Amino acid sequence: MTQREMNCPLLAEDTADVLLDYSAGRLDKTRSVRLLRHMETCGACAAFLTEQTALWSALDEWEPEPVSMDFNRRLWQGIDRIAGAPWYRRLADALRVGAWKPAIPLTAAVLIVAAGFIMDHQGTVPFTTSAAGGNGVSVMEVDQVEQTLDDVQLLKQFDSIVTEAGGSTRM
Repeated sequence: MTQREMNCPLLAEDTADVLLDYSAGRLDKTRSVRLLRHMETCGACAAFLTEQTALWSALDEWEPEPVSMDFNRRLWQGIDRIAGAPWYRRLADALRVGAWKPAIPLTAAVLIVAAGFIMDHQGTVPFTTSAAGGNGVSVMEVDQVEQTLDDVQLLKQFDSIVTEAGGSTRM
C-alpha cells in the first residue's frame, strides 16, 4: 500500500466519520478523491455510501406536517385542564398501570432478592418476644440482664476508685 492510498474508514475509529462527511458534502476535494479511489476496491464502503445517500435523499424529501393555527391555544387548554383537575383524579392518573411500567423490572428484581434472602435464612431461629415459646428469651429478661451488667460495671468502677484513693475495700 502506498502513502497515497487510504485505509478503510469503516475499520479505523479515527476515520469513521469520513464517509458521513463525504455523504453530507463536507469533505474537502483531496480527501474526496482519495475516498472515491478507495471505494472502487472496497465494497463495504461503497455500500455504506449508497445507503447513506439514500438516507439523505429520503430526509431531504420528508416534510413535516404543518402546525395548526390553534395549536398553542389547545396546548394551553390541555395544561389548564390537567392543572385544574382535583387532586384525587391526578392521583388516580398517576396510579394507572401504564405509569408504573418502568418500575416493574425494579420491583421484580427486589422480589427476587427478597426471595433469595428468605430462602437463605430459613434455618435460623428468630428472636421471640415471649418466654412462652419455650426456647425464646423475653424482652423483660433481656432488660434485666442488661441492668445487672450495668450494675456490675458501676460496682467495679466504684471499687477501683476506692482502691486508688487508698481506702479500704470493705464497706
